[in-house]
Amino acid sequence: MIEIRCVNDKSEAERLWRALSPQKTIFDDWDFRYCFYEQEPHPWRFYVAWEKKDDGSEEAVGLMPLQFNADWGGLEFMAEDPCEENRIFFRPGYDQVVRLFYEHLKQGSEPAKFYDISGEDEFTKSLPIEDYKYVLPLAGLKDFNDFLARRLSAKRRRSLLKELAAVENNKLEVSINSFSADGAGDFMSDLERLFELNTANFVGESYLKKETERAAWRGLIKLPFAWRLAIVKVDEIKQAVSLSVLYKGEWHYLITGVNFKDFVGLGKYLVKVNIEAALAEKAEVFDAGLGDCGWKNLWHFDRLPQYEFIK
Repeated sequence: MIEIRCVNDKSEAERLWRALSPQKTIFDDWDFRYCFYEQEPHPWRFYVAWEKKDDGSEEAVGLMPLQFNADWGGLEFMAEDPCEENRIFFRPGYDQVVRLFYEHLKQGSEPAKFYDISGEDEFTKSLPIEDYKYVLPLAGLKDFNDFLARRLSAKRRRSLLKELAAVENNKLEVSINSFSADGAGDFMSDLERLFELNTANFVGESYLKKETERAAWRGLIKLPFAWRLAIVKVDEIKQAVSLSVLYKGEWHYLITGVNFKDFVGLGKYLVKVNIEAALAEKAEVFDAGLGDCGWKNLWHFDRLPQYEFIK
């Protein structure tokens, strides 16, 4: 028999997350996600599925890690807004708890808005598709030109190569900087340059417009992950910066700042730089994240559905 109960205590919530998270992507990592949570904390609503054993003991077999957001008055995944790959955690063989969690929520009085839900169980796949995340499997690819030949039509290939060649006509200097927590301070100014470029482009629509959002990334790069900071200088000025992380064989292309107003095609060139770096490090997947952003479909990346649930 499975019973669902709610946990509101931070230490118990963290313990259960660490015990049940599949650690499939960087967004399943407690330390990574907590950096976003602590900038905009909300009361915990961690729903836990407990299985009672014949001997009277019980075991946690599933976790729906939620928070109550008083700003709009309802439930959402922990740090849902800036994060992707929001999912229910469950032990192998217990995918039935996903349906049980949603049925439990439907019986309650609190509204819920879940976005960017990831999952391969049948119930999750029955939810409405909200958007797609885009990934490029790297296995078998020799280099960037091999990727172009396999994924793009001849016409599209010529167009993209022409655009990239125009960028390369500038005086470029490219660097890929690898660092972990100990070296984070050396690259803080580069991260600030990324913020500057991103907010200059997108202004109010930038996902880095709020100080709390920027503070989360400053904290994140002090964590001991395999960070990769790509910088493209044009005439010795940093005009494109990206922050990625290599996690369990996946190159997560996380945040970027590009001066594409003055340098058309520079954003695509930055993607090329990162794909080449991911291939050089033998990454298995290049994860370009949620949303098409005007280029991922054109580059024929694989699409993985992300679902939504609204009550």
